[in-house]
Amino acid sequence: MGQLLAKYSITEIVVFLVLLGFAIKELVTFFDWAHNRLKKTFDKEDEREEIKEQLETVVSHLSDIETHFNTMISENRIKYSEMQQSIDLLIASDKDDIKAWITAQHHLFVYEYKCIDDYSLDCIEKRYSHYKDEGGNSFIELLMSEIRALPIVSVLPEQKGVGENVEDKR
Repeated sequence: MGQLLAKYSITEIVVFLVLLGFAIKELVTFFDWAHNRLKKTFDKEDEREEIKEQLETVVSHLSDIETHFNTMISENRIKYSEMQQSIDLLIASDKDDIKAWITAQHHLFVYEYKCIDDYSLDCIEKRYSHYKDEGGNSFIELLMSEIRALPIVSVLPEQKGVGENVEDKR
């Protein structure tokens, strides 16, 4: 230390130590910067891996949702088809019921009474309209033309005395 003091002055030693301290501080700062830079780079790779894993999870969930959605669509198509068959059967049954009812009314009014009242004719017309709307055939159309050709009366023979006359309102 004596040689150091003989060769260099106190001021030079202090300046050297300050410069050495400053250099060490800058070196530490550089290592911290380099460390943080490397850490960020590797963290980005880790972050990318994490994002990639999350995306794979989302894609897997979307695939599951798509499968579930396709299953629901298939089930709904089957249910729709079953409902359509049921509706078609109900319409066919309703047409048969209306056809039988109009046939019975035709026989009653054409063959038995040989006349018809306003209300009965209106009811038959409405049922015939439903029959046509449901796609009924022309068999009933012939019966309807015969019913429409009957004389319209205010009171049916069953409501009057047996031997009384019926009046035609046309």
